Amino acid sequence: MQKIYGVILAGGSGTRFWPLSRHQKPKQLIPLLAGKTTLEVTVERLLPFIPAANLMVVTNQEQYRDVVSNLSSYLEEKQIIAEPCGRNTAPAIALAAQLLANEYGDDAIMMAFPADHYIGDQSRFHDHLERAAECATDGSLVTLGIKPNRPETGYGYIQGGSPLPSNKGNKLAAFKVKRFVEKPDYRTAATYLMDGGYYWNSGIFIWKTGSILQEIAEITPELGNSLAKFVKDCTVQGMQAALEHLYKEVEAISIDVGIMEKSQRVTVVPADFSWSDLGSWDSLDELQLSPFSTTPPVISVGATDNTVYSRKLTALVDVENLLIVESDDALLVCRKGSTQQVKEIVAELASSKLDKFL
Repeated sequence: MQKIYGVILAGGSGTRFWPLSRHQKPKQLIPLLAGKTTLEVTVERLLPFIPAANLMVVTNQEQYRDVVSNLSSYLEEKQIIAEPCGRNTAPAIALAAQLLANEYGDDAIMMAFPADHYIGDQSRFHDHLERAAECATDGSLVTLGIKPNRPETGYGYIQGGSPLPSNKGNKLAAFKVKRFVEKPDYRTAATYLMDGGYYWNSGIFIWKTGSILQEIAEITPELGNSLAKFVKDCTVQGMQAALEHLYKEVEAISIDVGIMEKSQRVTVVPADFSWSDLGSWDSLDELQLSPFSTTPPVISVGATDNTVYSRKLTALVDVENLLIVESDDALLVCRKGSTQQVKEIVAELASSKLDKFL
């Protein structure tokens, strides 16, 4: 099998895990997982499968220095690429694919991962990556689809189609993708769960660099043309100037909307390891994870079903179903199940010009 290269997408605006996350330190740069950042944990999760020298991180200029510092024990600075500005995942992935193709050729296997997800069973995760890499050798664009265990309305879905011939005798099945589905309402999500042929969109992608670049050129020719100019500009003007020109031209669009939903060569490998996109404080609470490696005790008097993330002794009296998060300069008190609305607090802070809390 061809050499495998990993690309970690590490952008973000820092809204969902306020008050710990801020614009300068979004979710992947705060110690959400027992004192480690999700970015660190993502790299550690990949290292047994992909050598450190084969990893690349794509972030933005605002967070570049923090990313370099956070990963100094794992990667060299040259392995971290700073986008001049955020343009969503399609340009970031296109840039990474082009850089890898330039260095290692069109047959190199590229795996793209979000920097801020939780995955429980590392060994099982590696098994799925190996199967996905096998599928990618025939030119497929492969994604891991998480088998749903509830009618979740916060995720996009993937509908699987016909099985691949290579499934025979293989422990892990793979299927052609019929379609990508936007976030459904509850009734539709319940139907998907009963049907059994639908999977949550994990945002993890595996393909040959040449395969994704070919699809980009055919499906989004504007982005493809910009990449071609970028390659020429690199030789004449250097990497940084070429990046600036590229990001002035490209449209902000996700890889799902821009490529995956339109491509006819997408394959899904259904995954059964525990997974979460860690989209809110509620998701961290459900997984019984803590941002702190050690926490002071919580004293409860007539209080039930509350979760406290604080470095101080916290006393609760006659309250229930609350999530309480303390940072150095702010305190969040929220009813469980409502933490998706934390981003509205960030919007209110911005409109009230309370920038020091952003």
